[in-house]
Amino acid sequence: MTKLLRVIVLAIWGIFYWLGLAQCALANPAPALAPLDLANASMVQLTPSNVQYLVQTENITTQHILDQPHAQPWKMVDKPSINLGKSTHSMWVRFTIKNSSAMPINKTLEIRWIHLAQLDWYQWREDGSVATYRAGLNLPPEQLYKNNRHILLPITLNPHEQSDVLMRVKTSFIAFLPMFVWDEETRQESEFFQYIAYSVAFGVLVAMMLYNASLYVFTRDKSYFYYSLYVAGIIMYQLGATGIGVYAIWGEFKWMRLNGFALSIYMSFLLATFFVRHFLDLKTHGGFLLGVNTFLACAWAVVVFDLLLGSNVLRSIADLLSLLTILFATYTAIILWRKGNVSARYFTLAWSFIIVSTFITLLMMEGVVPHSAMTEYGQMVGFVLEVLLLSFAMAERINRERLYREKAQADALRMQVLMGNEREQKMAAQEELLSMQKRTNAELEEKVSERTEELERTMTNLEIANRELAKLSVTDPLTKVHNRRYFDEVLHREIARSQRTQQPLGLILVDIDHFKQFNDRYGHLVGDDCLRLVASVLQNEVSRVSDLVARYGGEEFAVILPDASEEEAMSLAEKIRIGIRDLEFIYRGERIPISASLGVVGQVPSKDCSSVSFIGAADKALYRAKDLGRNRCVSVQMMG
Repeated sequence: MTKLLRVIVLAIWGIFYWLGLAQCALANPAPALAPLDLANASMVQLTPSNVQYLVQTENITTQHILDQPHAQPWKMVDKPSINLGKSTHSMWVRFTIKNSSAMPINKTLEIRWIHLAQLDWYQWREDGSVATYRAGLNLPPEQLYKNNRHILLPITLNPHEQSDVLMRVKTSFIAFLPMFVWDEETRQESEFFQYIAYSVAFGVLVAMMLYNASLYVFTRDKSYFYYSLYVAGIIMYQLGATGIGVYAIWGEFKWMRLNGFALSIYMSFLLATFFVRHFLDLKTHGGFLLGVNTFLACAWAVVVFDLLLGSNVLRSIADLLSLLTILFATYTAIILWRKGNVSARYFTLAWSFIIVSTFITLLMMEGVVPHSAMTEYGQMVGFVLEVLLLSFAMAERINRERLYREKAQADALRMQVLMGNEREQKMAAQEELLSMQKRTNAELEEKVSERTEELERTMTNLEIANRELAKLSVTDPLTKVHNRRYFDEVLHREIARSQRTQQPLGLILVDIDHFKQFNDRYGHLVGDDCLRLVASVLQNEVSRVSDLVARYGGEEFAVILPDASEEEAMSLAEKIRIGIRDLEFIYRGERIPISASLGVVGQVPSKDCSSVSFIGAADKALYRAKDLGRNRCVSVQMMG
């Protein structure tokens, strides 16, 4: 950031301190590096007291840092959030983690700032080995540990193990590192709720963009057109700021991974200048206000083209240009408000939301205030409030213009009455014109109302469909257990985890005996009831949270048992077999016997073992059970 922007940020920080709102941001740095215990919490956030940093200069080589990490001039982070500033050199972060429990732990480190061009991870283990990983925007998604809107890295610790971690980061933006260590299941739950919140926020933004675009189609008022473009710029910026754009939209394109965030910032400011120009009707006022707005629009267009052409030499002035754009837009709105411009009043109020929320976000990124939910999501909330308020302003503008027209028409009617009887024909013609204009206004309002209701219905139906789709995508509709697709995903993940941790993995394939003859004799509806009863037996017998019951296909079911040996898997398979055998399935007063054959495999998969080969082993055991007479459990051991 430029010196001027830093002065503004520090001035706002001083105001926060004077008001007593930033006392938590003035905590003294810890005198020594504090190890972070990961044993007893599902989520731990790294604080500045847990972290030391180092800016790598030409005098310090990477190998020298890796060979003698403790001999380097590490510094404590003396800010409320982990912010290393901006540098053209690589920056190193060092912290210590430990496991005080008697059980091994496998967790995930989450860095909620994806805009790092390069990140190298080094974890020193007590056995002398070093775990290394790479991340960052320079890498394609398939080379990342896990492709996500945030940077994810694995952490593994043995019982009572303490481990040092070094990270080298390089970025053209601020080296801002909000870091969290999660249990993977807890992280996924948290991420799920984050996506719900983002869905609501983006839904509001998209709805407002489409709503105002529809108003432009009907009214041909350019203010609505440029407002729609401005909201589109906000959406693009938020996609870049939240990492959703890199993760879900442009992650396959390296240029966009490295420059998409900057492009989204530049485009949002460019579109904002056009919107201010038309919403506040600067052409009418002309003079200084219009001239500066034109200059800013041209400057942002040059910065955008500079980035698109690949030189990016103007990035250094973008921060100053951003500050000038914000200040001038605020100045313009206040001046026009004082002159009686009603639109400027709404714009000033709406603009204040985004100014306050943006400065709070900048204070967090600059390390002036701590990282928190308010500082992380405040800007998104500010944008939503701004867009909603501006939409109300645009709607009020339609109503105001309608009232002006009606007043003018009423005045014209009174003038016609005063002119006397000799003007009756002309007055009648003008009354007809007035009626025609009222009908036109009514039709316009009706169309706008219909389009608004249609958008609301569409958004509601889309939200309901998304919820149902998310549920149906992993659930078998007949038996209400997980479906085959979800089974394949979990098995693939569990095989990888078992290979990594060397803990056994159990798999049970369950096939209902003579089910085809059962269907042929009693009908498919009775067969469906049979499948549901068998599924309920599996769900009742499989009690661990980590286990998974799925319908494999037709009359086949599958059970995934993480950390289960062959003996444990066979024991559970026998319970399932007995439970199915003892089912009281009554049809037309007659008990129909049901039995199942079960194939079991339970061992640590070899390094080259795939989901197909693991299922094949269980399937082989299943057919062995059928060959031996059905209604029995058979296990096999995979070779290699």
